[in-house]
Amino acid sequence: MAQQPVTAGTAGPAPLVMEGIGKAGHAEGTQALAWLELQVERGEFLTLLGPSGAGKSVAIELVAGFLQPEAGRILIKGERQARLPPWRRDIGLVLEQPDLFPEMDVLSNAAFPLEARGMGRAEREERAAAMLERWGIPPALARLRPAALSPARQMRVAMARATVHAPALLLLDDPFRALDGAERESLAADLARLRQALGWTVLHAARDPVLASVLSDRMVVLQGGRAHQTGTPQALYENPADPVVAALTGPCNRLPGRVLSVEDGVCLVRLDCGLEATGLPVTGPEGSPVPGANCTLVIRPEHVAVAPLPPAAMGEDAVAARLIEARFAGGEVRLRLAIGEGGELVAHRPTGLPLPQPGEEASIAWNLSAARVHRDPA
Repeated sequence: MAQQPVTAGTAGPAPLVMEGIGKAGHAEGTQALAWLELQVERGEFLTLLGPSGAGKSVAIELVAGFLQPEAGRILIKGERQARLPPWRRDIGLVLEQPDLFPEMDVLSNAAFPLEARGMGRAEREERAAAMLERWGIPPALARLRPAALSPARQMRVAMARATVHAPALLLLDDPFRALDGAERESLAADLARLRQALGWTVLHAARDPVLASVLSDRMVVLQGGRAHQTGTPQALYENPADPVVAALTGPCNRLPGRVLSVEDGVCLVRLDCGLEATGLPVTGPEGSPVPGANCTLVIRPEHVAVAPLPPAAMGEDAVAARLIEARFAGGEVRLRLAIGEGGELVAHRPTGLPLPQPGEEASIAWNLSAARVHRDPA
């Protein structure tokens, strides 16, 4: 039986609300989640993005009911979930490993949530078979055991099992991490397509900023159990609140230095490598950059122009550099350059442009609007 699409924004309680959630870590005095508040709207895809230990999986396990918070409350469709076991929550869950029932065949695995809800065998197998096909598992594989499938197909079966009962909330704990590039892209494309068609609401934990940006409506950047910034993928990439968010949302250069002046919205910085550079001051958690304060200038690699020319020939704001290495990466060349005394930065340039050879002198420059200056913690 086909499921009907659901559009985001339909009236009713939000599928997920986390209010002031805190969870202690394993070591004494540590916090797995120090403070987390978020609301996931109906039909929204929200990603918790961060490195290992940031608190992403803890958040997923709290919502799923495998862990209990020490502070705050969790509501699914407006209902408090305190002490409610996982099997009574209106969720679907996919972990980093598929975690299928090895003694059951593929069809029985996919149909299990419907069986647990008391649906008759004929109807549940019909629905499970239809969902498996949506996820690219043909009927010919339905009676095989999970061990007979490739890891990528096992993950697709896990996705079918998690979505067959049309849960209010789909929880994904980095299920793409163990797959290779082509399998990851294919599964992500199918997830995006089905999520749009069927209106699923998704809370996703991920380390990969590129994949998260492609899939997500919004992202929450976590580090050390705290949310650093929430926004659309584009907003976080283009206007990170601090260097931590900049580094977690994509490749970037973080150049330490000291603020020389702030005039007319332009910050002049003396970098630790001895060069002077300009950028736009950012008011972040540590406040705004002020003269004399330590700072970090953040510039994305694609915004660094490189030319096999002396600085005077490249332009007024160009500075000298030396190419250390160049690596071809599909449609771009990734360059590592030495600047000043002991400084380095990375530039990504399109193929086909005139570039220096490793060991040769060059010049670099960037537009003022592409660089951000953040005040360092005291």
